Amino acid sequence: MSAEEKPEFENPEDFIWDTYLKGSKDEDEARPKNWEGSTTGILTFTGLFAATVAAFIVESYKLLSSDSGERTNVLLEQLFVAMANASSQQPIIAPPPDSFSASTSVILTNVFWFSSLIIALVCALLSTLVQEWSRNYVQDINRRKVLHESLRERAYNHIYIRMGVNRYGMDQFVSWIVALVHLSVFLFACGLLLFLFPFNQVVAGISTAVLASFVTVYCVASLVPLLDKSCPYRTPISYMI
Repeated sequence: MSAEEKPEFENPEDFIWDTYLKGSKDEDEARPKNWEGSTTGILTFTGLFAATVAAFIVESYKLLSSDSGERTNVLLEQLFVAMANASSQQPIIAPPPDSFSASTSVILTNVFWFSSLIIALVCALLSTLVQEWSRNYVQDINRRKVLHESLRERAYNHIYIRMGVNRYGMDQFVSWIVALVHLSVFLFACGLLLFLFPFNQVVAGISTAVLASFVTVYCVASLVPLLDKSCPYRTPISYMI
């Protein structure tokens, strides 16, 4: 049979189903690769990012409670005073413990950092689920109910699987995970600025300027594709608006 001759089918309509299956083969291979490529990058990034956030949290959560070392110094000072006044037989009145209340900036810093860490871990978990769903998608697309399944039945199964993926927004789900990763980074940056301001205004101011410049670039990259469809710079916000 020459290259220009068409294959013979038992049923005339099989030619249509065969053309459909061959035409969708490239997309069937590219779609799960895109899902796995995106989620693999997310897993790598969230692993490193979560470790970084956790290192900052180890130091910041201590500011939510009173310093036990400082309290010990106060008690020792009271003990020395009591020993010095022991000969005078004066009653020793222990002062009430100082009430402790964490500052608003400390509370917000920990809220931002803990939220950032939780979101990063959730993104990692969702990425592993997407990779599992991607493998299931490939298996379902290529699965045959029986060995001699007709082209029509295979095409119907393929359409059924594709409709489910489109109906439940698998592609959009992956984009949402990327958006959550970006949100996690933004929350960490906000917490970092709040953490720096009480210590050094200059460092905090410069860090704020750097963050503001990147936020501006991010917003521009998100909005320009809405005005110019040929713009290659896009963010998850571009797909959601």
